Amino acid sequence: MLKFGTPPPVTTGLIVANILIFAYGILSNSQNAIISNYGFVPNGLFKYGDVSDSILRLFTSMFIHAGIAHIAFNLFALAYMGGFAERSIGKPKFIALYLIAGLGGALFHGVIASFILNNGDSVLIGASGAISGILGISAALGDIRGYYWLAIQVLYVFIGSVTSLSIAFAAHVGGFITGLALTRVLVEIERRKRNPYRNFSV
Repeated sequence: MLKFGTPPPVTTGLIVANILIFAYGILSNSQNAIISNYGFVPNGLFKYGDVSDSILRLFTSMFIHAGIAHIAFNLFALAYMGGFAERSIGKPKFIALYLIAGLGGALFHGVIASFILNNGDSVLIGASGAISGILGISAALGDIRGYYWLAIQVLYVFIGSVTSLSIAFAAHVGGFITGLALTRVLVEIERRKRNPYRNFSV
């Protein structure tokens, strides 16, 4: 008899939320309007000074996808990696790191787009930065394959800068680094809690 474990609730909830938002856009024929109104535009934050609207878009853009292939790839990656990360660090920390990694990825992409590539008026959408942060969590917890993935993304950043690829690889890198760094901080905090005297000598 096959036995199936309980699905990770936060990961499952994120998957369902992304599917529902995408389905609503497609079924209501409002997908283009949703992308235009809720996708993140780097220049809006970094050059036009529209801070309040840009902050909202930083969050909403994480739940918007351009098409079936885009959302399918992202949600497959989230389903594949999310459960391990969620069980390893706990639900509250998982959702916090997911969102923060998404913000970190979008901001990293935005800085490059606005100040280096000069294409900051292009709209950024997708959960790739947040999901890359989940891979960063796994890497920080000892899965070395995450670093191989990061090396590939760094290569793609340079390729994309000269070939006009529409994939925001910089957001992937920024999300990964954010997830990796914050997880290492959390691990160190936990170690200090368990052994508060390890940094003292007599």
